[in-house]
Amino acid sequence: MKRIIILALLSITIISCNDNLIGKNYELDYNPNEEINLINKQKSENGYDVISISGHILFYGHSNEYIIVIQKPQDSIYNFKENLNHDQMMKKVFESNFIQFWILEIKKDRLFGPFQKSEYLEKRKELGIPDNLKINYSTKEFYLKDQRNDIQYINPDSDVVDIKNLKGNMSK
Repeated sequence: MKRIIILALLSITIISCNDNLIGKNYELDYNPNEEINLINKQKSENGYDVISISGHILFYGHSNEYIIVIQKPQDSIYNFKENLNHDQMMKKVFESNFIQFWILEIKKDRLFGPFQKSEYLEKRKELGIPDNLKINYSTKEFYLKDQRNDIQYINPDSDVVDIKNLKGNMSK
């Protein structure tokens, strides 16, 4: 009986983990700091998942070749010397317009960024990323069920986010 329960739990874990795969070994993963990271499921030498892009991923798009990301790095928004409590830090993060862009080349596991918007658009051209690869996924529903109130979710930048075709993320 014990073996059956363990096998059932293991199967559920494996199935639920594969739901959020974004190509090759990459997937979005929630951490306890109200952030959604892009991780590489190939384990590091110490047996842990490798975080490719940390901070909070707001929007992303992907193809077989690339993953493109808009990220809000909390550590770039507030200074630890400000001595803010958790709610004050989150309020500052949610209200900040500061974002960064990343490009991950899947086949070569090469990460480019962080970029400001103009640098990101330039790097897309340099890498030959097709115009039909859009940032068209939102992470607002991912794990947190509307707990994040970032201003970008309310008013995304239509120059880089395909608002008309924006999809939410799968829930766990």
